[in-house]
Amino acid sequence: MYHFQPKTLKAIAEFLGARLQGDANCLIYGIASLKNAGKGEISFLGNAHYRKYLPSTKASAVIVSKEDAGLCPVNALITDNPHLSLVKLASLFDKSNPLKTGLHHTVIVGDECEIPTSVSIGAYTVLGDRVKLGEGVVIGAGCVIGNDCQIGAHSMLRARVTFYDKVSVGEKGLIHSGAVIGSDGFGFANEGGAWIKMPHLGGVRIGDRVEIGANTAIDRGAIEDTCIGHGVIIDNLVQIGHNVHIGANSAIAGCAAIAGSTSIGEYCLIGGGARIAGHIQLADHVHITGNSAVNHSLSKGVYSSGFPAKPAELWRKNVARFNFLDEMAKRLRALEQRVSNRIEKMRTEEE
Repeated sequence: MYHFQPKTLKAIAEFLGARLQGDANCLIYGIASLKNAGKGEISFLGNAHYRKYLPSTKASAVIVSKEDAGLCPVNALITDNPHLSLVKLASLFDKSNPLKTGLHHTVIVGDECEIPTSVSIGAYTVLGDRVKLGEGVVIGAGCVIGNDCQIGAHSMLRARVTFYDKVSVGEKGLIHSGAVIGSDGFGFANEGGAWIKMPHLGGVRIGDRVEIGANTAIDRGAIEDTCIGHGVIIDNLVQIGHNVHIGANSAIAGCAAIAGSTSIGEYCLIGGGARIAGHIQLADHVHITGNSAVNHSLSKGVYSSGFPAKPAELWRKNVARFNFLDEMAKRLRALEQRVSNRIEKMRTEEE
């Protein structure tokens, strides 16, 4: 539940550009889910799966599409995109505490750094040499920023983010706790059974307005930089290998893994748990559904693989049958050939 200073539905509707259906003077004190909302709270219906909760909702108002407006038993704000409207409403009443500018006395700063007075740097953070920060940068407690790193204006690093050397982040970025940016990629050569490590000489370049989730790892390039385009959003626990390029405004959900030297286009959607092989290309607007495995280049479209969960007994039977697929295919081809021969023989006899 998200509480804030009360606003009238009329004021909220004007802010969202929504059409008001109901009492314009109704006061809203908080935001809650459609199922659990009560008096004085506003909710939203953005997914048909939750439509079953609309007739019985106790919310004072609901943000709905025009298709659902007639089903709403309470006050309604009607918009083309209820989920987007909710995001805007929540941001309007964001109660995040303003941060104090300046450096905590425990911060360690290397040589030749550029640090504006408008930044905020938390306790026990370490900045290497030649670090350059933009105006209004916020760095949480316990972060480590390597040599020759740059962070653009008004970007924020939550606590315990680690940047290796030669990492650059654009403006208005957000990187969550535990993320590691610029570690060595998984690059080795084998010599007589022994693994010889490839020195990684590149860095990581991240564009403007990029959000990176908690405990995500992005490897530095082996020779050239790993690159993340403007407006990309990356969820928690994502692995991005060395030399990967991700185009602008793509979205990658949690636990996805992208192997090295793969190029992903703009506006791509990568579902949770997806695995993408190295040295391939995904065109713009490719959509990979969750838990899919991709081992070759793809053009524009939606792609899926993997097996959804089934009852255990049925799954065991399917696995057992899977072992005989090749034999079954051979038998089917033989049967098709016999049928084809029989049909041809019948035609010949008729002639």
